[in-house]
Amino acid sequence: MDLAKIESVIKPLIEQMGIKLYDLEFQGRVLRISITKGDDGSGVGIDDCAQVSRLLNPVLDVEELIPGGRYELEVSSPGLDRSLKTQAHFEGAIGEIIHVFTDEPFSTWNGEDKYFENRRKIKAKLLNVDSQNIELEADNKKSIVPLKNITKAYVNFEVYKQPKKGR
Repeated sequence: MDLAKIESVIKPLIEQMGIKLYDLEFQGRVLRISITKGDDGSGVGIDDCAQVSRLLNPVLDVEELIPGGRYELEVSSPGLDRSLKTQAHFEGAIGEIIHVFTDEPFSTWNGEDKYFENRRKIKAKLLNVDSQNIELEADNKKSIVPLKNITKAYVNFEVYKQPKKGR
């Protein structure tokens, strides 16, 4: 499956609608397309998803971009707990609390600090991003993590309950 080719065909079409392609993945026989309007990954409604789906279905079929016949197309927003895969995704999440999973312990990049010893996942505030690394802060400790070593990352989403009046 050539996702780069699919992206090169659909991205300009989506952008003509004033919508941005956030992510593209193919699992099983399902092509998942995440779209946004704002730079922070927000602003997409059900009508936007339906319009993009109606636009892309015939294009994907005519261009025969998906081998093997039948497939399902899902178009959605990236969600509140959106995945972070590219430098641009991380840049859009600066200042937010994120979850990061790595292929090596954080101590690999952070020396002998016991806080990072054997740790391969962390929930931390994203401070900065460049083409090679992200900078995180957790419990007043900062960490630099190479992008190439991140196996999974996503924005933290928490629901806060408002206490009832009188309690």
